Amino acid sequence: MKMRKAAALGMAVISIISLLAGCSSKSGTGADISAGATEGEKVTITIYQSKIEANEGYQKAIEAYKSVHPEVTINLEAVTGNDFAASLKAKMQSDPPTIFSVGGFQDLKDYQDILEDLSDQPILEHALEGTTDMFTQDGKVLAVPLYMEGYGFVVNRQMFEDAGVEFDSMMTYEGMKAGFDTLKAKIESGEMKEKYPFLEAVMEYPTKELWIAGDHDVNVALTHDFSTAKEAYDADTLPGTGFADYKTMVDFQAGYTTNADNRANLNSVDYTTSLEGGLAIERVAAIKQGNWVAPAVENTDPEVLEKLDMLPYSVPGYSDGKYFVGVSGYWAICNKSSDAQKEAAKEFINWLYSDPEGQKIVVENCKFVPPYDNFGGLQATDPLAQRIMDANNAGNTMNGWVYSGAPNTWGQQAAGVMVQKYLAGEATWEEVTASSIEQWKSMRASQK
Repeated sequence: MKMRKAAALGMAVISIISLLAGCSSKSGTGADISAGATEGEKVTITIYQSKIEANEGYQKAIEAYKSVHPEVTINLEAVTGNDFAASLKAKMQSDPPTIFSVGGFQDLKDYQDILEDLSDQPILEHALEGTTDMFTQDGKVLAVPLYMEGYGFVVNRQMFEDAGVEFDSMMTYEGMKAGFDTLKAKIESGEMKEKYPFLEAVMEYPTKELWIAGDHDVNVALTHDFSTAKEAYDADTLPGTGFADYKTMVDFQAGYTTNADNRANLNSVDYTTSLEGGLAIERVAAIKQGNWVAPAVENTDPEVLEKLDMLPYSVPGYSDGKYFVGVSGYWAICNKSSDAQKEAAKEFINWLYSDPEGQKIVVENCKFVPPYDNFGGLQATDPLAQRIMDANNAGNTMNGWVYSGAPNTWGQQAAGVMVQKYLAGEATWEEVTASSIEQWKSMRASQK
């Protein structure tokens, strides 16, 4: 599954203005490991990460590791979504973690002085082509890829099939629209009520979450102008040639919600409402998300997870049949941590992606698509991750993280905010386009 140049790598974090003096070696921040310390020496490290839905998987990995390294203590902390950047900034100022999540060129710029050189780590020998490019500087690899992710439209496949829609017929935009129209008509007629008593609408579109209306949706526009996040990062201006496709996908999603006739209400819908309170309880049949939602659905109702599948992020005549895929998360190690802590952190990461038990947890419990070639025939345990693995193998992918090369916070605070105004009737799409282009220029200039 060697990937073509992996796209660049998302979940872009708001800039860390000041990193203070260092990632502390205080005893509340580490994991003891035999490679970097004398046998029996106790070391504690902290992992601070943004993938809160994988917490249970990470905790399982920590427990498994501790069973063979009882001298090791690993503290896990997680903050998700829009809150991660600010919380990480505060964390860096008070109690810096040993291992922390990064993603995007702005992170490299902001963190470069405290990133440990990881170039010599054994696991990197197995990194898929292009997956280390984002955090390679002056020939040094400064963060290791954690997972590949892909997004499209996560749908209740069984529900569509019960409505008489063949899943494979929805692999293009027109086919997807026809299938969504069919299900919408059957919901409105009451035909689905007996089997799915909570079903209200085909989709939910939580535009309160700026990363959904912004980063992920605007990516389709950015791929018209830039093929990689690096190209986007180097661009002082945004041509904006793909904003018509951006509008197509915003309107498409809004049109199949319970708020189709009052789209301003979508700006009050959050991620949890769309997922745990929507797709996972069969209140809606589809959301625009990625394979990362599998753990949350499983925790809500494992039977619903087995019904799910993922459609491509199809735009007519452009991305039909394509899933947006890339490496969206990395782990960095703070170079101001103690030598014992740094060695412990390195050994844990290598164990997680090299040891058969660690690998199994990565795929089965964290539900990650691994960005390494040493996982053999290990198969995903959920249909969403397997769909992305299959798409990679078939080459049915596009760069899903071009947006990570945009000016810092642009995707959310420029594009995402303007989409909210558009849905609320406070801006035309022409204004969305013009404002987004102008803010790209001004934000890029201010961040140089």
